[in-house]
Amino acid sequence: MKRKKEMNEENMKKKQIKKMEFLNIRMVLDRSGSMNRRIKDTIDSINAFIQDQKDNNIFGVLTLSTFDTISIDVPIYRQEVEKLQELDYDFLKPRAGTPLLDAIGIAIHDLENNPVKEDEKKVLVIVTDGYENSSREYNPDTIRELIKTKTEEGWLIVYLGADHDAIIQSRRYGFEYEKSLHYAKEDSRDAFKSVSRTIDDYSKGVNPKSIKFMQQERAMSNKLKQFMEEE
Repeated sequence: MKRKKEMNEENMKKKQIKKMEFLNIRMVLDRSGSMNRRIKDTIDSINAFIQDQKDNNIFGVLTLSTFDTISIDVPIYRQEVEKLQELDYDFLKPRAGTPLLDAIGIAIHDLENNPVKEDEKKVLVIVTDGYENSSREYNPDTIRELIKTKTEEGWLIVYLGADHDAIIQSRRYGFEYEKSLHYAKEDSRDAFKSVSRTIDDYSKGVNPKSIKFMQQERAMSNKLKQFMEEE
């Protein structure tokens, strides 16, 4: 009887362990001139993010695009998570303005039309420190509709905004408040760690509708604001 009970418990545990989903992750990184003040913090945080994905055994690929008014580039394209390498500080060379909407629209188009696997789950992470000021192909209405549609389709879509009213801007473009995070650049590591946690949950089959940034994560991602509110 004892052995049978142990076998039943083991079977229950196996049922509770869900298969890791294959993730197609796209990170859209602001490369406009204002990012120049925190190159080291940003690169260190992305490297920590990459390590988090490996530590969490994320099954999938990462594409990282950078954008400014001169060009939108894709220096990392569909690299398997386990094979990702650390970035050096020369990876990010800030310049020019912020075509945020174009960068988002192009990323969504690529994620939607160029799958790696038929049954993949899609993750879109936006990282910016300023307001849209130079897009030509996309406007707020088209981006808002795209974000709404892809959210309803089950994509995990996260917005990280620093040094501007990130929540107001993210809402304007259709991002859910629960998955939008206003962070201070000096607290970048904590912000990116929070994103890693949401991706880990998503990879384990958690419904994206229930995934959100916790209050503690918001506080750790903007410690000065939290300190001033407590004074």
